[in-house]
Amino acid sequence: MPSLLLALSWLNFAMQATEPASNKNLDFLFAGFTVVWLLLLGYILSLSRRQKRLEAEIEMLKQMKQER
Repeated sequence: MPSLLLALSWLNFAMQATEPASNKNLDFLFAGFTVVWLLLLGYILSLSRRQKRLEAEIEMLKQMKQER
């Protein structure tokens, strides 16, 4: 997470150096959208990993039931 904050602060600095002050709020809007999308992507990846673990556990339980 610290690397994400560092990247966003660098991006904000770079954008301020090249754009007029009137677009300053757009920088924050872009940074906010970027953070939200990255969090959403992380959450989706987390759900995917959980689902794979649950599927493996279900398969193991099915095999254990058949062995009885």
